[in-house]
Amino acid sequence: MGERKPVLRRASEKDFEAVLDLACQLADHIQAPRPPLTMQMYEKFYLRPGAPMQLVVAVEGERVVGMISWTLTHELYSAEARVYISDLVVGAGARGRGIGGALMNEAAAWARAHGVHKLGWDVWRFNETAKRFYERFGAHPDEEAIPYALSLKGSERSI
Repeated sequence: MGERKPVLRRASEKDFEAVLDLACQLADHIQAPRPPLTMQMYEKFYLRPGAPMQLVVAVEGERVVGMISWTLTHELYSAEARVYISDLVVGAGARGRGIGGALMNEAAAWARAHGVHKLGWDVWRFNETAKRFYERFGAHPDEEAIPYALSLKGSERSI
């Protein structure tokens, strides 16, 4: 008897604890602090009408086993839109069954439906598992840009 494919759907309020658990699994995997995600943040960024982020979960039975989140960006210099994937995680017990690929395909389908022809994301330098996963789809490091970050936490000074 073959395994059933997970159902992919937009996340809802009832998924908060499962999404937080998956986010913690991802943070642990990349050796980052656990995220201080609150229900208010979750609703603001992922659930309310006009929220800036899309969040799709993979569900088997009643259990959320994976998630992907992304946002739509637009570059004025090229007049091109891009989907930026911020998080992709499949729970430890559900890996290796095609769920990550299904979630990536969901983001790609959303992008195409919105006239977008390029996906982008960051991979931690030491995350060889993720690099191999993405390279199986034909993805490669973006040689055009180097990601920069500026922390505004704890600083009110002008830039």
